Amino acid sequence: MKVIIVGLGRVGLTLAGELCKEGHDIVAVENNPTVLQECVNKLDIQGICGNGCIADNLREAGVAHCDMLVAVTRQDENNILCCMVAKVLGAKRLVARVRDPEYFDQFEFMHGKLGIDKLVNPEESVSHEILRILRFPAAVKVSSFSGGKVDIVEIKLPQESKLEGVTLADMRKKSKVNVLVVAVEREGKILIPDGNTALTGGDSISICAKHAELRTFFRTFGLLKHKIQAVMILGGGREAFYLARELEDSGFSVKIITNSYDRCLEIKGGLDKTQVVCGDYTDRDVLENEGIEGADAVVCMSPYDENNIVTALFAKEKGVAKTISVLHGDSYRGLLESIRLDTAISPYTLAAAELARYLRAVDVSDGRQVKAMYKIAGERAEGLLFGIAGDDRFVGKSVKELRLRKGILIAAVVRGKTAYIPDGSFTLEENDDLVVISTGDQLYELGEMLQS
Repeated sequence: MKVIIVGLGRVGLTLAGELCKEGHDIVAVENNPTVLQECVNKLDIQGICGNGCIADNLREAGVAHCDMLVAVTRQDENNILCCMVAKVLGAKRLVARVRDPEYFDQFEFMHGKLGIDKLVNPEESVSHEILRILRFPAAVKVSSFSGGKVDIVEIKLPQESKLEGVTLADMRKKSKVNVLVVAVEREGKILIPDGNTALTGGDSISICAKHAELRTFFRTFGLLKHKIQAVMILGGGREAFYLARELEDSGFSVKIITNSYDRCLEIKGGLDKTQVVCGDYTDRDVLENEGIEGADAVVCMSPYDENNIVTALFAKEKGVAKTISVLHGDSYRGLLESIRLDTAISPYTLAAAELARYLRAVDVSDGRQVKAMYKIAGERAEGLLFGIAGDDRFVGKSVKELRLRKGILIAAVVRGKTAYIPDGSFTLEENDDLVVISTGDQLYELGEMLQS
């Protein structure tokens, strides 16, 4: 597909890199010539130096023949205007980055009246991701399919684990729950396991199951940490506001600490139950006085990565069960494993992944499409949701009859409101959705799962 990306900030750069890996034809429009040149030199893309809201610049980028335009500059208004201009000039699909909650809540109007197909909000993406993780405190990452009917949860096994030396076949017998380990990352290598695979301490494993089954599994093997109820958020930006609003709606007790008095007043005006404290969240005395030791989870969301890392480590020292750090750059990512940071999240990586999923979903035909896609197992495998849509290569066939390519696994089947973890005898039916794990090349349609 031909994709125009307007704006090469962190979201745009991350998205450009992701889409280049998938072989798309990318044209970037950026008004900073230095940033543009660096990106063109690093990635196999074309570049136009200029304002993405100007019609002549979009024409030069080939907007009339592009499959999608993604406007991800730092200004919401510029992104909306850019999409409006691109619509008039013939762009097929339009995506805008919108951060302001008031704009974001107007999607139906923007879609119906302005022709914008999708809004993406990195801050809201972060709040969704953190909420999923807080529901499974032992998880490093949680990916949900079909409205939460199926989850893929990634965890790292402790060195002294009840699962040490247990084969996957025995694990399912002992747990008496219907779960499937779909990927194991061990010593830098990724594999799709079978029933004879034995787990060992230090493995990072990805588990697919229904939400209730996962909780039972975690409890059986001592992986379920105590339930999180009290959450302390350090920082008062949009990310913190979105997260607090979601946590309120989900029944958590929330406290925000931010060092801006004006921001305190703004947050209080938009939230009903959250306690908002004006104070320096990097000050040990402030954190102790506000009860950091009594928090079940601490989420570090300042604009500065250094602050988020240090305060997360301090919270861990104080016995906080779950810490989450929001990191905006890549400078420290290589060090996170060595300093044993609990969970780190990048809003820009999440937003780019969301856009890549959307692009994958519209880059297919005949209804056999990717409905959802997540990177799992340290970003080196994919979990995808396919609709089989009456495909006779699948409908009426048992899982063992399918000649799947190496590195492909059917992890779950969603049928109506019910999800199943299939064995080899499970027979697929019309309109089933398949949760598929792939450790090889990207999959775009059902046929690519099968041996030729």
